[in-house]
Amino acid sequence: MLDEKYNTIDIPNATDDIRKEFAQYYIQRRRADVERWLDEDTPFPKRESGEFEYSLSNEYSDYYDDVLDFTLNLTKKEEQHEGRKRFRYWSALALLRGVMSSPAAGVEMLKNRIRNLEIPDDLEYTTSNPLMDDDFGPARDYAPTDVINKTAWTDYENRKLNDLAGKLEKLTGFKYDYKAREAYEIVKKWLADSDSTVIFCRFIATANYLGELLKTALEKDFKNIDVQVVTSEDPDELRKSRIEEMEDSKLRVLVATDCLSEGINLQDKFTAVLHYDLPWNPNRLEQREGRIDRFGQTAKEVKAFLLYGKDNPVDGVVLKVLLRKVREIRKSIGISIPFPEDSKSLIDSVMQAVLLNVKPSRRRNQIALDFDQVDEVKQKEIIATNAIQRAADREKASRSIFAHPAIKAGEIEVDLKQSDESIGDTKAVENFVTEALASVFGVQVSKNKKGYDLYTTNLPSVLRNILPDKPKLKISFHSPTPEGYIYIGRNHLFVEQLCQILLAGAIDPESQYRPARASVIKSRDVDIKTTLLLFRVRNVIEEKQTHNQLVAEEMLIWGYRGAASNMDVLSQDEVKTLMALAEAHSTMSKEAKADFLETELESISKLRKEFDDIAINRAEKLIESHERFRKLLGGTRYKVVEPILPMDLMGVYIILPDKS
Repeated sequence: MLDEKYNTIDIPNATDDIRKEFAQYYIQRRRADVERWLDEDTPFPKRESGEFEYSLSNEYSDYYDDVLDFTLNLTKKEEQHEGRKRFRYWSALALLRGVMSSPAAGVEMLKNRIRNLEIPDDLEYTTSNPLMDDDFGPARDYAPTDVINKTAWTDYENRKLNDLAGKLEKLTGFKYDYKAREAYEIVKKWLADSDSTVIFCRFIATANYLGELLKTALEKDFKNIDVQVVTSEDPDELRKSRIEEMEDSKLRVLVATDCLSEGINLQDKFTAVLHYDLPWNPNRLEQREGRIDRFGQTAKEVKAFLLYGKDNPVDGVVLKVLLRKVREIRKSIGISIPFPEDSKSLIDSVMQAVLLNVKPSRRRNQIALDFDQVDEVKQKEIIATNAIQRAADREKASRSIFAHPAIKAGEIEVDLKQSDESIGDTKAVENFVTEALASVFGVQVSKNKKGYDLYTTNLPSVLRNILPDKPKLKISFHSPTPEGYIYIGRNHLFVEQLCQILLAGAIDPESQYRPARASVIKSRDVDIKTTLLLFRVRNVIEEKQTHNQLVAEEMLIWGYRGAASNMDVLSQDEVKTLMALAEAHSTMSKEAKADFLETELESISKLRKEFDDIAINRAEKLIESHERFRKLLGGTRYKVVEPILPMDLMGVYIILPDKS
């Protein structure tokens, strides 16, 4: 945020006045609003959402009953100290979540505890459940052993925890872990359909365990498959480099924790997401799926599926009470909603209701609990449903403010096209980069079916260091970018540095790289002498109320036929066409070129007033554009103090008719 007062704004829960104020600076539109706006193709993938269920193996089901018995006893034990009571409940919940995430996560929680830790009675216990998933920010993917360590275990409970850990260590692998086996079957099918997959896990131990299982199994099924694991154990730069290195493989599987659910976009390498562990906060669901379902995804359809245990009561209530409802609302209104206010305490209350009412069953693959018949769970579900609906209603109201329906494409289309003219549209960037690299630096840039092959050998180091260290790179100037290509847009550092080198070289006679600022050619593309000029125009713009100033700088092309004094001015389209297409059809001596150029420069020097008028006219048009946007969106009024005169004459290009 440029204005710090908006750094902490809570849009979903803000008052109408605050939202209206913020709407002056913020535009929110659905995908459907922009996909064909101004007749441009802005493609987004279609998201196929769904669920896969799995059943516990007989051995894991028996084990789960034992854990459930143990955790239920934890929550029922009498504790006078309120803090100790809360930590026993949280420990029970942590153990259930860890055991059902994976044997590895469960064992880590059961074994990695500090025995006989002294816990003073006056310890200030937090009142917020530390197991609840945060809305935003770095996710905590480590096992919550700090919670378990702060629980006062009896000698019997310590022996039981050790016994449970020993049993769980024997239930690893596809033979007993049907959850991992089901994930393998899903991913195997997706890979056969060429869907590279991201699998999100809750805990580091689960991600490492699952990654090892899948790598061993999938490498037997597919050649040249790359299976990687990324967790918060790795530094940020290592995570990014590990993902970038997967580019060379056509089939990819990335097992990750929520450390990747924000920040790193994966749409250029993956087309499917599998939620191995259900997030307890629906905001995390959208953050995970948004890594692949975003602009720049070249696949027409992406997959986003939940994996849940049909005999796991915690999975059941998370799915029924939270995730399905949020997905239904997204499908109906076309956008994702942020989960309601005070979401962590809401989810915590639902979990507590489940844990206090669940009952283990010795029947195979069946947990005897019908939540629809439990009043406390039903009440919590109603509260959650109402909160989700309020969030959806607020989102609809916000959209009516932030969508700015008053903006009509036709009213600003001309301004947007002029903006592209000034800063360069996709085609202009493509022509500039490919032609400059070839003509100024002698760099080989070869067209291929999807973009270009760029050979980096002759690139100056300041440009080469921006790109991956490879002798040959595939680049594209279009977004979405084909898989395996580097996107080079007008805001890319490579383009910026290339501009700086050429601009500096154009005015420095000692520079190694000097683009031509003047030329004289004979061409059959004109029937009268035609002169094209390239100006750098700068305008100082001032806010009327605050008097804050900014400088708007752009390149301006202009041209005329015949003598300069006649002012037979070319249209912008005519100038652009000649700039792009005019070719020399016969040769001229250096002396003849110099004479023509010297004569024309002398004539141009007498047009100072005409050129100043061009700069002033351009400045007025900029303010008219600003004013149109201000009327549509509200905001600051501007005025031009004055153009910086004279304009800088950057290039003179003379085209003489070729009569031969």
